[in-house]
Amino acid sequence: MALSMLVLIVPVFLVVGLYRFLGHETPPPLDTEEVYGSVQRAGQFEALKPEQLPSGWRIVSLTHTDGVLRIGITAPGDGAMQVAESAKPRAELVPAILGKDSQAAGEVTVNGSQWERWTPGRPGERAILQTTGSRTVIVFGQGKDEQLRQLAESLKA
Repeated sequence: MALSMLVLIVPVFLVVGLYRFLGHETPPPLDTEEVYGSVQRAGQFEALKPEQLPSGWRIVSLTHTDGVLRIGITAPGDGAMQVAESAKPRAELVPAILGKDSQAAGEVTVNGSQWERWTPGRPGERAILQTTGSRTVIVFGQGKDEQLRQLAESLKA
């Protein structure tokens, strides 16, 4: 019985090891055109896109639902972050994204423009946000302050 199990398990370990050795653990890049196209067709705001992200940063998710564009990004060192953009009223968007217990906590300068620093209602998270015209952009997550700033700097129309 043990010999039969060994005969079955050894090939499985070999296949998994070969798969990992060949580098197939990294998921393929996301096709972002469809989601950005839906934002453009909705015509509520001009979407900002992260461009020229540092090495090791990856866009892992992208959705546009209920008028909110969400971009999920990972950075080295457990830097899981998200960008949320919307034309919804700021008073409605901020509690929906950051939680009802979120609080403003000062200002930060990003690319020469003022952003607000926020403390989200979830432990271990940080956030910065900016409202320009009818668009509010929130960059938040478990990334370090510098990573949030880098992500905000990468956002281009």
